[in-house]
Amino acid sequence: MDINDFLDIIKDEKGYDLDNKQKEVVKHGEGPLWVVAGPGSGKTEVLVLRTLKLIFVDGLEPASIIITTFTEKAANNLFERILNYSNLIFGKYPDLELDIDIHSLRIGTLHSLCNDIMLENKYPEYENYRLLDELEQYLFIFEHCEFVKDKSDKYMPLCQHFSYIFDRFDPVAGGFGWKGDRLPNKWRRTAAAISLFNRAVEDYIDLDKMREAGSKWDLFLEAYDDYLHNLEEHRRCDFAHLQEKFLKFLDSPLGERFLKGDDKGTHPGIKYVLVDEYQDTNPIQEAIYLNLAQHNHNLCVVGDDDQALYRFRGGTVDCMVTFKTACVNAFSIKPEDVIVKYLNSNYRSHPDIVEYYDKYIKSFKSMRLKGARVEGKPSLKPKSKISGDYPAVGYISGRTIKITAEDFALFVEDLLKNGIVEQPSQCALLMRSVRESPHNAGPFAEALRQLEIPVYNPRSKSFLEQEEIACALGAFLSVVDSDFSGLSAVVIGNIRKTVEFWVAEYNRISKDYPELAEYVNKSVTEIGKVGAKKWVRVNILDIFYHILAHDPFNQWKDDVERTYRLGMLSNIFETYASIPYPGYPGSNRGELRTSSVGGGIISFGWRTTFYYALIGLLSSRGLDDPENEQLISPPDRLPIMTVHQAKGLEFPFVFVYGLKQKIRIDDSILLEDAFSDFRKNPPLVDFSPEERTEHDMIRFYYVAYSRAKYALIHIIPNAHFADDYLGFIGKKTQKFLSMAEDVGV
Repeated sequence: MDINDFLDIIKDEKGYDLDNKQKEVVKHGEGPLWVVAGPGSGKTEVLVLRTLKLIFVDGLEPASIIITTFTEKAANNLFERILNYSNLIFGKYPDLELDIDIHSLRIGTLHSLCNDIMLENKYPEYENYRLLDELEQYLFIFEHCEFVKDKSDKYMPLCQHFSYIFDRFDPVAGGFGWKGDRLPNKWRRTAAAISLFNRAVEDYIDLDKMREAGSKWDLFLEAYDDYLHNLEEHRRCDFAHLQEKFLKFLDSPLGERFLKGDDKGTHPGIKYVLVDEYQDTNPIQEAIYLNLAQHNHNLCVVGDDDQALYRFRGGTVDCMVTFKTACVNAFSIKPEDVIVKYLNSNYRSHPDIVEYYDKYIKSFKSMRLKGARVEGKPSLKPKSKISGDYPAVGYISGRTIKITAEDFALFVEDLLKNGIVEQPSQCALLMRSVRESPHNAGPFAEALRQLEIPVYNPRSKSFLEQEEIACALGAFLSVVDSDFSGLSAVVIGNIRKTVEFWVAEYNRISKDYPELAEYVNKSVTEIGKVGAKKWVRVNILDIFYHILAHDPFNQWKDDVERTYRLGMLSNIFETYASIPYPGYPGSNRGELRTSSVGGGIISFGWRTTFYYALIGLLSSRGLDDPENEQLISPPDRLPIMTVHQAKGLEFPFVFVYGLKQKIRIDDSILLEDAFSDFRKNPPLVDFSPEERTEHDMIRFYYVAYSRAKYALIHIIPNAHFADDYLGFIGKKTQKFLSMAEDVGV
């Protein structure tokens, strides 16, 4: 099959042809390819088609291609698209199916691919390791690391140096900030350790250089070395160090064989690497991608520097902005050997909306500084079929947040009544926080419900406040701490209040479900028959899953959101059960041991640790209600979501709440600066913390604005300050309609 045949098949399937710039990306031959793609430009589709071209036109084995993206959901979406197009091609060229195994494509998040490849190649430095998820890493550090366990003032200088990490509200202790007069509590130190240890890896730090610096870094390295020792002793590996191990694997003989292939033909080697959402890559990931492509230089990255959102997770937009320089240095090639393609045609939004957010991001002086954006980036060109002489960009504002929320709800009601939108899910309200408090999503959700417009806001409560979670935890604790003497020893009030709420919820709900109460009471009786200092026959997972086997949990399985939450709680219990039990080699926290006082009461130490370690950590992290990646929003409900949740999505009508934000430098930026002197690949442009903070804020709203198809509406809670808000974002827009008839969609 030649390229023209391939493009004809795609054209017939899509019903329209690719534009010239999209074709150039798909047709590209060998060497580094840098695709800078604006919102609504079809970047994911182009990445899919380029992959298919490599397989069906260039003849590459699917197993020799690596494709990474940011989430498992996105990876699954990519593979489904590739598979659907492949089946279409096989239908026209059936003989190809005998030689091409699409399922052998290496596609997923970078973390999942690192894990799978090292296991597949039986890398000795990773065999028999347990991969820690985020929660398990918290619990592991809480129980095993000296930085958290040490009660002296040994690590006080380190805490004082990184005081900004502790300068925040502590939900468990119920206090604000850290005074610095005594050691921060264990939860705060655990969270700090996570930030510091992960950053040391993700920023690709030269530890030898740090050791030479000495001073305060000696204490950090002591704490870090202790963490690494514990990981090795217990054969554990976190997500950050997974990437570090993978880099070492690539530099090993096994890694060399994986990259180059072998003479027997059992390993084809890696011929091409494609990366989606490259703007959210961190420094060690950049090093991995460059190493994966070290032999043939076939590295294609796709992304939009203006949509970088994940600095707080270690991502840095620098990797996207300086991709050409990184390739030149890593591959020893000329700058002109790195081909750049700009996808700047927007097929998503009304022309006025495209013009609005394109001018918006350029209106800030800091975004015009060298290195802030990809150099030479062209303006966006509206190419959607959406047209209409109506105010596609504007705002709704009232004297108070309550009045503004009511106006917003009336506007949505008019959209539905007039048939401009068919379902509430065609509108989306984007906010920084979706908690239904008086100053966040609360007034808006209430105003919609008053008009009988259903709302989809699964994160309106914290995870621990949800009815099914409270009931499950209340039932479990009624078994393992039946007289609640363990809880009585917990002196921090927020934990006690949380647990008391769970138990009250269980007692309330179990009145209608006697079989659940009967199981709980029977379990308490059976544990009571076990002698003192004995291991209980059942694991905590046995108890937990038996609880979930009873009503009302069986009934709740029909509710997608409840089922998803209970699944997350199951993962939390499995994580806690796997933590090694200190002082008992070979045992873990999932095993129950009776108290020395007899009477079948579970060990006091186990109960108090459960409260302090697990419940304390969950509370201190402010665990959000989980986002179901498979369910964007039910058609009959209006989604209220954060901008991060909305990334990659689009809606006919997008409402964006809150514009004027105080510039507050985030911890992640301060940590960048703290470790910058030790990076193996330091940033080429050094922006101030204030400039980077402003850049992040600008990109945050840019992503929000670019989700809109037909209308972008700012929600401003005080009409008096409307002009100030709109002036703040760099462009005054027309005053907006209050009634849907004004929108002639």
